[in-house]
Amino acid sequence: MQLGSFAISEGPLKSVLHNFNLQAPTARENAMRVVRACQVSKPVLLEGSSGVGKTNLITTLAMLSGYHLCRINLSDQTDLMDLFGSDLPVENGSPGEFAWKDAEFLTAMQEGHWVLLDEMNLAPQAILEGLNAVLDHRGTVYIPELGRSFVRHPAFRVFAAQNPLQQGGGRKGLPKSFMDRFTKVYIEELSPEDLLLVCQERFKGCDEGMLRAMITYNNRLNQEVVHKRTFGRDGSPWEFNLRDVLR
Repeated sequence: MQLGSFAISEGPLKSVLHNFNLQAPTARENAMRVVRACQVSKPVLLEGSSGVGKTNLITTLAMLSGYHLCRINLSDQTDLMDLFGSDLPVENGSPGEFAWKDAEFLTAMQEGHWVLLDEMNLAPQAILEGLNAVLDHRGTVYIPELGRSFVRHPAFRVFAAQNPLQQGGGRKGLPKSFMDRFTKVYIEELSPEDLLLVCQERFKGCDEGMLRAMITYNNRLNQEVVHKRTFGRDGSPWEFNLRDVLR
């Protein structure tokens, strides 16, 4: 899959168009940065404000390139068994009968899928430590319950996404040693013109003047509340972005 001067190798699935608008200049530049980061084998970490399109961008690239994408939402409650698997009761088995069941991450790792780890800076320390060996040159994970190691598929690729630390919500700075395993890409916010292009594509029957008025209002609200903090300080931080316009 070619995007500008850079390309991503095609996967086993048929290429499918997604509703992510790559005609918007900022969205196209963001996509170019991610594809450029994919030229090396390191995992890619996307950082940008909420609603800027991080998840949609990776979903679109996966569909265009022909890869199955496994999206995993992380939080401070996520456990290693959510990534790698656990012993579960056997369906229709005898009482007390358990068997190992792979979780999505381990399955994707063995089959060469793409994985998106969302809200990376909400993950607890145990998750970061469990991912270390998978993300570095070793490319393996050891499962004590099975007494064996699993090696990642050559086509397996990890993306992570996170909001900036200053947006709060329990986010914490990731250790530098862990960050060094990623190529970091900053995702720029969409401009008013980008938003207009996206809305015109999504709502073809809407009047352009009405769309511009909605975008202007949303942008002014963002300036007054988020940047100038004229009002709405209680409950902050707030975000006013593409999601609000589309609603």
